[in-house]
Amino acid sequence: MEVNESVEADAPARVLALILSADGAVNERALGLLDDLGAFDLLGVSRMRFIELARDCSCRIAPGLCERSWLSDEDIVQTEALLDAVCRPEDRLLVCRLAAAALEDDGLVTHGARLVFDHALGYWRIDQATLPQANRKARGG
Repeated sequence: MEVNESVEADAPARVLALILSADGAVNERALGLLDDLGAFDLLGVSRMRFIELARDCSCRIAPGLCERSWLSDEDIVQTEALLDAVCRPEDRLLVCRLAAAALEDDGLVTHGARLVFDHALGYWRIDQATLPQANRKARGG
């Protein structure tokens, strides 16, 4: 399968958008946090493009995710297709660092977002214990 260049370029932003919109939509508070972190520049997309990606991604996950403690087979297929499009390890780590930052900010990430985030960590074989340190570096700490 040949990957479209624009899809490949948007892939890290698309995965972060999927994580943060897993239960419906990315809230303004999460967008503000991403602004503060310079996430849109790091991801190579505008804030408006990220919102478009989040709207698209919110349709990819089956309704009722927040009511379950697992991803359905269909959710897994959809999620892994997006995860596979992020080829570079540094892009995968960036997505996970930004998602972890949202997790650290109490109230930003929902149960469904946590399920998708945990699946991404496992699928990409990224140890969550390495993320807080990477996060502090991203924030200049």
